[in-house]
Amino acid sequence: MTYQKIDFLLIGGGLASATAAETLRREGATGSILILSAESTLPYQRPALSKRYLLGDANVQQILIHPAQYYREQQIEVALETTALSVDTARQRVETSTGRQIHYEKLLIATGASPRPIALPGASLPGIHVLRSRDDCDALRQRASKAKRAVVVGGSFHGIEVAMTLRDLGLEVTIVEEDTRLLRHLESAMLSDFFLQYASQQGATVLLDEPVVAFHGERKIREVETGSGARIPCDFAVACMGVRPATQFLHGSGIALEEGQVVVDARLATNAPNVWAAGDVTSFLDPVFSRRRHIEHWDNAVKQGRLAALNMLGRRMRYDQVSYFFCEVGDIGFDVLGAPEDADEWIMRGSLADHSFALFYLKDSVMRAAFSLGRPAGETRLAEGLIRYRTNLQLHKEILRQPDVALDQLPTQTVLVLQGGGALGAFECGVVKALEEEQIFPDIVAGISIGALNGAIIAGNPRNATGALEAFWSELQVASSPLLSEPMRRATTAMQILQFGVPKFFRPRWMPSFGEPWVAPWNWSGFYDTSPMKQLLAKYVDFTSLKESPVRLVVGAVNVLTGELEVFDSYVDDLTPDHILASGSLPPGFSWTFVDGKPYWDGGIVSNSPLDLVFDRCGPDGKRVFIVDLFAGAKSSLPSNMMEIQARRDEIVYSERVRSDLRMRELKDAYRGLVESLLQEIEPVEREKIMQRPRYIQLMGDGAKMQITRFVRKGVGDEPSWRDYDFSDVSIRANQAQGYALVKEMLGAPRGVVAADRPVESTSDTVER
Repeated sequence: MTYQKIDFLLIGGGLASATAAETLRREGATGSILILSAESTLPYQRPALSKRYLLGDANVQQILIHPAQYYREQQIEVALETTALSVDTARQRVETSTGRQIHYEKLLIATGASPRPIALPGASLPGIHVLRSRDDCDALRQRASKAKRAVVVGGSFHGIEVAMTLRDLGLEVTIVEEDTRLLRHLESAMLSDFFLQYASQQGATVLLDEPVVAFHGERKIREVETGSGARIPCDFAVACMGVRPATQFLHGSGIALEEGQVVVDARLATNAPNVWAAGDVTSFLDPVFSRRRHIEHWDNAVKQGRLAALNMLGRRMRYDQVSYFFCEVGDIGFDVLGAPEDADEWIMRGSLADHSFALFYLKDSVMRAAFSLGRPAGETRLAEGLIRYRTNLQLHKEILRQPDVALDQLPTQTVLVLQGGGALGAFECGVVKALEEEQIFPDIVAGISIGALNGAIIAGNPRNATGALEAFWSELQVASSPLLSEPMRRATTAMQILQFGVPKFFRPRWMPSFGEPWVAPWNWSGFYDTSPMKQLLAKYVDFTSLKESPVRLVVGAVNVLTGELEVFDSYVDDLTPDHILASGSLPPGFSWTFVDGKPYWDGGIVSNSPLDLVFDRCGPDGKRVFIVDLFAGAKSSLPSNMMEIQARRDEIVYSERVRSDLRMRELKDAYRGLVESLLQEIEPVEREKIMQRPRYIQLMGDGAKMQITRFVRKGVGDEPSWRDYDFSDVSIRANQAQGYALVKEMLGAPRGVVAADRPVESTSDTVER
C-alpha cells in the first residue's frame, strides 16, 4: 500500500469535483489537488448522455468538462478507475481501491449518485439498461442500433429525455409511468398534459398509472409486464427509476448521513472537521427556502462545487443560490428554477401553444419557483433573483401576467453601504433618520469600521433604527465647554479625547482600568483599549437574533496574518460584538481584535468601500443602493503641516469611488453580440434549445440594473485634521444634521435638480453589472 499526502482531495469524478478543482486553482490555491474518479474517462458533462452523446452527435472529447491538457497545466491529478473504500476523519485518511492511503488536509465528497437497484422479477435479464455513466450510454447506443422497440420505465425528466432521444433514433418507444401523470415534479397538471400530448405527437406511446411488476424473457428481455396485466413487447428496456447517493464507503466514518445523503450545513461543511460535500450526494440546509433540501441537477453541482472550494479556502460563504434544472424533451428545452412543491398560487405568462411560456409558482405572494419555455434569458434571470431574495409580489402580480412587461419593473432589494470614518459616522446616523422618514428601509446593510457599528444597530433594530442610533451616538458624545467658541470647543474636546479617550468607546492604555494588569508600552499592540464599545454594542444589538433579522448585515475586516479582507455575514456567521469591533480595529490607535482565534484589523485598510462585499455575498442584480461617503476625496488645497497631510491622505484613501467600467461593459456587450451572431448561423430548433440552457441564461441574460445613489459628505474648507476622532457633542450633532439635511434635499428634489447653495455633494448613477 502506497502512502501520499494531498492538500485538497476530491472524491468523485463528476462536475462538482471538476468545478471545485478549477475554482481552487483560480482562487490561488497552491497545494496539491487530487481527484479520485471511478470512471475511465476524465470528468464530462453527464446531461449529454441522454441527448447528444446517445444520438451520436458528440464524441467523448466533445463532452469533457476540460481536456487532459488543462489538468496537466493546472497541476491537478486525476486518478481514473479509482474509488474510495473508506474515510478515517480522525486521522484524515482515505483508503482507495488501488491500494493508496491518502492523508488529506481538506476533503470534498462529490461522489454523486448511482441508479437504484431494480427489485423486480426478471430484473437480471440482459437487455435491461440504466443510463448514468458514459459506459452505460455506450452499451445503450450499441443496443439501440440493432433494435426496433424499446420500453422506458419512468416518466421523470430523465425518462422522457431518453424516450424522445430513442424516438429520434427511429425506435418505437413506450413510456411506462406508475404515476397518474408525466413529470410529476413540475407540480402542474397543465404542464404534465402538455408534455403528454407532445410525447404522443412525436410517436411515443405513454401508459400512465401503470407500475411495472416484472420483466419477461429467456436469454434476454422480451416483455415488460405492468400492474394491469398488460405485457409490452420490446427489444430492450431502460430503467429510469431514480438514483441513490453513492455514499456506502462513508459508513463508519463518523460523517453524518441522512437517507444515504451527506448532511451539510449552509456552507456545505459536514460534521467532520475539514470535510465538505457538494452535488447530488448532499442534503444541505437551504437558506432560500429555510429547510433542508436535496437536488440532483447539473447547475446545482456546478454552484456547490464552486462554493465548497471557496469555503475550503476559508471564505465562509453560504449556499444561497437558486439552482436551475434544464431539460430537453425532443426539440423543446425548458428550465425549472426553485422549489415548485412549495406553491399555493400559480401565474401564467405567454403561450404554451406558441412555445413561449412561463409559469410562476408563488407562496404567500412570494415567488418560490419558475418554469420557463422559450422565454427571454433576461426574464429567467430576473425570476431567479425574485426567488432568491424572496420578493413579496402581492401588489405586482399583474406585471407577472403580462409577457411584454419586463420583470425589472418589480421591487428590488434596498442596500445601504456605510463607510468607515470614526466620529464622522454620526453623519450616517442622520442619513438613516431621513431615509426612514422617507419609508426607505434596507434589506442589506454593509459596513466598514464605524459603518459596521452603525450597520449592526440597523440590522438589530429593523425598520426602526433611528431611535437606537441616536441613543447610541448620544452615549458616545463627549461634552464640550459652552463658554468657548464652537471651533475652540471642538479643538479642546479633540485634544481631551486624545489624552483620555471616549468613555464608552475607547480608553488609553496609559490609564489602565482598576483590576487590569499593567502592560509595558513596548508591548502594546494599540494605544487604546476598545472593550467599552463591546459593552455598548451589546446594549443596542441582540446578536443572537441577527440571523433572523430581515436586514442582512455584511461587514469586512482584514486578517492580520494573511493581509486579506474577510467578510462577516449575519446570515452565515454567528456574529458577536467582536466581529463588529474587528472591522473597526484601526492601527495604531486600536489593537487587533481576535475572532475565532484569528487577529483582525480595520477593513478600511484594504477597502473602505464595502459595495463589493455586497456583490460577492448578495449578487449585483436589481438593487437600489444608497452609499454614504464620509470622505469626498475632491480637490483640496495643499496641506501645510503633518496633521493636514495625514487628514488629506485619509480623505483620498478612504473616499468612495463608484464608476461604471465602460471598457468592461463594452467588452461584455461585444462578446454578447458575437454569441448572438454565431447563434444566427445555427438551425432554429437547436438555437432555441441552446438559449434555454442555464449557462446561456446566466451569462447572456441581463439581470435588473443596479441603481446607485451616493450621499457624499463634504466638509467645510477649514475642516480640522482631527475630524474623525472629534466626538464632541457639537460635532456629533452637526454631522447628524448634515446627513439628515442632505438626504432630505436629494430625495425631496426632482432627479438631477440640485440646490445652487447646497453645502454637500451628491451623485446618483445607474450601473450595469
